[in-house]
Amino acid sequence: MVRSIGGTLPRSQGVRPRARARRALLRLDLWRAVVVLGLLCLGILFYVWQHIQVLRLGYALEGLRAQRGALLQEQRTLTLELARITALSRVEAIARARFEMDTPHPGQVIVLAEPGKPGAALR
Repeated sequence: MVRSIGGTLPRSQGVRPRARARRALLRLDLWRAVVVLGLLCLGILFYVWQHIQVLRLGYALEGLRAQRGALLQEQRTLTLELARITALSRVEAIARARFEMDTPHPGQVIVLAEPGKPGAALR
């Protein structure tokens, strides 16, 4: 028998409630620890995911910058080619050589009045 302050109690009444309380407290502490560790793991996983996303987006950004540089270079090349092709001296040389065109003589050019402009006469 276990002795108490007020007298003696049977063993089943004195020890078991304390053991149950301890076990309940241990279970509660275990659940708290599991919840805290779970939240900690979630925080770490979120940080790692965020870091991976930043790295992935950084690589994508670098790829897009390289692509932009290549496209700007192609634009410059095409602008120069367009200027070369549409140069009036080149167009005139092609017209004279390929189509056997010549400078018009006086009287060969007829300028028509533009629609919507009253008073413009034929020359």
